[in-house]
Amino acid sequence: MFKQIRSLYIPILAQITLPYIILAILVAAGGTYIVTRVIFDSVQERFTNQLIETGLLADEAIVREEQELLEALRLVSHIQGVDGAVEGNDRQTLQQLILPVAYNSNLEAVVLLDQVGKKVLALALNETNQNYEPMQTTISFSKAAFVANVLQGQVDELGDKFGGFFLTEIGETFFVAGPIQTVDGRFVGVALVGRSASGLAQLLRQETLAQVTFYSLDGQPLSSTLSEGQTIEAERVQEALARQEEGSLLRSFQDSGIEYNELLAPLEVRAGEDIGLMGVALPTNFLVQTSQVTRTNTLLLMAVALILVVVVGMLVAGRITRPIQDLKEAAIKVAGGNLQIQVPRARHDEVGVLTQSFNSMVSSLSKSKKDLLDTYDRTIEGWSRAVDLRDHVTEGHSRRVADLSVALASAMGMKGVQLEHLRRGALLHDVGKIAIPDHILLKKGKLTAKETKQMQQHPIYAKEFMEQIDFLKPAMDIPHFHHEKWDGSGYPTGLKGKKIPLPARIFAVVDVWDALTSDRPYRKAMGVNETMEYIDSESNHHFDPEVVEAFKKLIGK
Repeated sequence: MFKQIRSLYIPILAQITLPYIILAILVAAGGTYIVTRVIFDSVQERFTNQLIETGLLADEAIVREEQELLEALRLVSHIQGVDGAVEGNDRQTLQQLILPVAYNSNLEAVVLLDQVGKKVLALALNETNQNYEPMQTTISFSKAAFVANVLQGQVDELGDKFGGFFLTEIGETFFVAGPIQTVDGRFVGVALVGRSASGLAQLLRQETLAQVTFYSLDGQPLSSTLSEGQTIEAERVQEALARQEEGSLLRSFQDSGIEYNELLAPLEVRAGEDIGLMGVALPTNFLVQTSQVTRTNTLLLMAVALILVVVVGMLVAGRITRPIQDLKEAAIKVAGGNLQIQVPRARHDEVGVLTQSFNSMVSSLSKSKKDLLDTYDRTIEGWSRAVDLRDHVTEGHSRRVADLSVALASAMGMKGVQLEHLRRGALLHDVGKIAIPDHILLKKGKLTAKETKQMQQHPIYAKEFMEQIDFLKPAMDIPHFHHEKWDGSGYPTGLKGKKIPLPARIFAVVDVWDALTSDRPYRKAMGVNETMEYIDSESNHHFDPEVVEAFKKLIGK
């Protein structure tokens, strides 16, 4: 009988509520008296302080967005080949070079002008299909003052980049503009990257929970999260600009039947130039503030109630929180990376349901982690195929050397996650060649000394690329060191012997094996015996002797 009662589903709300019913009756009598004594006073000062804090958050967000646009501008203007494509008015090449940066930097608009301010390429993000499409507008970007500054070669105390609003097909857009220069410093054009004012306003709305409006210097709303734009009188605009060193301007208005207080402050770009105003608005609210007598009565009554709550609560909570404690400990283990844990379901109430949901969640996380790793690996394989195609090597080269490297490493004692990192590094061993110009990478004749030196930079480019991605850092040994040689005559660092990481020493043998035993456009594949003789002859010079011996055994099998 007792077992059957314990197995019944009893809502946790009922378990907690029942012991407190008598206590609630006692508290309600005194509470009724107190509520009748409560008075409502305006707390405008606290509201204003909250509004000021919200304005500061919005200012910080604008600065952060401007810094992100500056970083995107640097990437766009320094992409290899952009300067030549701008000079040659090569829109197709520019689009191929610019689109990856635009997607990665979440840009909404990218514009490239030549040295006289004529549009070469202008792309805007289509929010519907998330594709960049050419702007059809005929307006001249060079008419914008901040663009003219760049065209005229002006430099302020913060550099040669300027910002401002400009009306485009996607509405008012905040742009940051900077020069495009050749390697020798010759000015060839202007790059602009931007985000729409509406997008910025919505972003600030999400971060501050306030209504945000951008105004032009004549008081007209450029974009707003309010349902109706609120024009600012000219004298208020001048007042806000004039008192920016003393503090922001506060005004009140009504939107859709709701009363708002709005803080107006100048909207500045990096050199301190005012390009408009930013308004941050919150609904007017009031807070309950009790009198001194009410606070005294409340304190006495709550002290008595608190003692009763503590005594009864400790008895009830001890029983309820035991399974929750189990869930907490399990959650800590999950946070530490253990996705195999499951918590026994010992109760038939909400806590039991929560336990079951927790177990299901952990199982889903485990599956999601596996799916995510599979997705990463498929992406890496796609990159490796792209590198193979660009370098005109035999199709499947990266996949073959990755599989053979894993087999050799496994034979030499590597296990588990070490093999995963080695495989990813092998797939991406030549990823640094993405940064090598085509006229060097695809040159049919012998490279000059200067071209050879630049070609030998591709392991360094691979390191710089991969160390920006935490997931790929453990796989960096092969792309960075696979051209090092056992006798120290390799590149890029000239490491010698066992100072070269083992994955790179393993891959060096496999890479040469696959290259020699595969047909290439300029020669036929070598035979297995002939290739093995060559590898054996390079033992203790190019290759680690221990790796060569392990490889010979593996191939022999």
